[in-house]
Amino acid sequence: MEQQLKQNYEFFIETNLEEYEGEWVAICDNKIIAHGKDVKEVFKESQKKCPSKKPLLSKIPSKATMIF
Repeated sequence: MEQQLKQNYEFFIETNLEEYEGEWVAICDNKIIAHGKDVKEVFKESQKKCPSKKPLLSKIPSKATMIF
């Protein structure tokens, strides 16, 4: 795994993302650079803010979501 992606993933795992429940987030350089309900819009915004890097995109599940 690329070092940058690994760092972004570690940030994702360690950060409280409750305020983004049900939204997509884009993480680059250990910070959230975009978020919203539409993954395409979040991706476009992340490309503008971090054009030369690969952001980590993830959907934050709601509390009602069960993960098996």
